[in-house]
Amino acid sequence: MASDPAACCPWDALPAHLQERILSRLPLTALVPVAAVSRALRRLLRSPAFHALLSPHRLDAFFLLSPRLAFHPLSRRLLQVPPSPPLDPSCPPLVSSASPSFLVTADSLLRLPALPDRSYLIAVVVPPSPSSTSSRDYTLVAVTTNGAAVRSYSLDSADPSPRWVPGAELPLPFAILGNAAVATDRSRLFVLGRGPDALLVLDLETRKWAAPPVVMPHGLTTAHLFVLDDRLFLVGGVERLGVLERVVVWQLDNNEAVGWVEVATMPPEVFDELVAGRHGSFWHFQAADRMGTLCLYNALDGRLVMFDAVDCVWTMMPRVSGLGAGESQMWFGHVLEPGVDLLLGQRSLRS
Repeated sequence: MASDPAACCPWDALPAHLQERILSRLPLTALVPVAAVSRALRRLLRSPAFHALLSPHRLDAFFLLSPRLAFHPLSRRLLQVPPSPPLDPSCPPLVSSASPSFLVTADSLLRLPALPDRSYLIAVVVPPSPSSTSSRDYTLVAVTTNGAAVRSYSLDSADPSPRWVPGAELPLPFAILGNAAVATDRSRLFVLGRGPDALLVLDLETRKWAAPPVVMPHGLTTAHLFVLDDRLFLVGGVERLGVLERVVVWQLDNNEAVGWVEVATMPPEVFDELVAGRHGSFWHFQAADRMGTLCLYNALDGRLVMFDAVDCVWTMMPRVSGLGAGESQMWFGHVLEPGVDLLLGQRSLRS
């Protein structure tokens, strides 16, 4: 019987420089998942020697702070936004997808059939295993509440005559909707309802809603849902008597009756850096995530904090200066990779 080729040369037996050479040839979207395998691999991926092997276009994900400036979690540095694609400062993105990076802007939505006049939470759902890196198939899902019910509409890019298709209605009252997170297998859309707080789930196959009987954390203020390895997480501030006391990460237990389980708390020194002394008046931080890396941003004071959900490690980043709070509030929350597609806008160029 033939021996297993993989057993002939264990990975750990390879010299570090060969490991670096091999990993430097991986696709962009594979680098960050590799970092989840072990601490040794994370150290290698963050080492100057490994970065020296990468040309600028090979660096993976950028968390936008403006059309010009971004945070790069692999090297933990603030960098200029990659020159391609050009981002229009006058037209900030409305939503960005999980990898591969797609962006939707307000201008691009003007090329689609109009939605009813209301505020929408829009998600981009990309097939989990596209047939090629050039595949442009995706689905836009628009979710809204009128205060009495939650509604959804979907648009399939493969439709030769794109149109918004209404889904089922969830007859529950919410003042606003928070962010949305797409399940790893792209089968569900998790939506955060606010006022009152609740977890809502949209089945992307049947377009039907569910409101699981999950008790939300008490005193929850600013909050953000994110998905990692088929698990759903929630990060948010906890306040008491109008004072923000801490920032916590929860994971939804497989047993919905158990609900949210606290898995990490921001250390006091990191918390003090993020809120910049605004414990009684600091009500909002912005959040963005990509493949287990979470960035929290205080746009008023230029404070940036990173959370590695794989290792449960918090990191304070260099303070950001020279950015207007209004500009960064429009741009932060969107993540891109080199080669990002500006959805819909390119369609008009080919027509």
